[in-house]
Amino acid sequence: MGKIHFDELNPKACDEFSLEDKNELDRSADITPFYIAQRGDCTFVHKVRNMENIGVAVGIVADDKTWENIDKVLMSDDGTGGGIRIPSMLISKHHGAIITEWLKNATQAEKNQLVVMAQFILPFEDGNKVEYDLWMTSSSNRAIDFIEDFKPF
Repeated sequence: MGKIHFDELNPKACDEFSLEDKNELDRSADITPFYIAQRGDCTFVHKVRNMENIGVAVGIVADDKTWENIDKVLMSDDGTGGGIRIPSMLISKHHGAIITEWLKNATQAEKNQLVVMAQFILPFEDGNKVEYDLWMTSSSNRAIDFIEDFKPF
């Protein structure tokens, strides 16, 4: 649970945030800082890294396509995401617009009262079966070691 933030001057979170932005998200003053940005102009990794650098705990990216089924979109790594430590999620353009429009028009008192919650839920199906995908690069010795260690399982 936490407070949600949005910067109208950097709506896609492609530009590095300023020290003022970092101070605004001071974790001691915020339950858990969430940040919403619009998709486009730079990679998911770039956006989430910029969010993480100012102290955001959860990154939210609103899709830029009305027709797209976000359940089929993979927020993929651009090859530089290995150090990111915060969770992030993609939401629909419609839901993103609802949130950002509210943030643009809400009073400071209304913003102070808003608390958001995110859940990362994996669907459970009967059958005692686990399915998984492993994404890694063949140029990483750590990835190769993991595959070798995980092979018996």
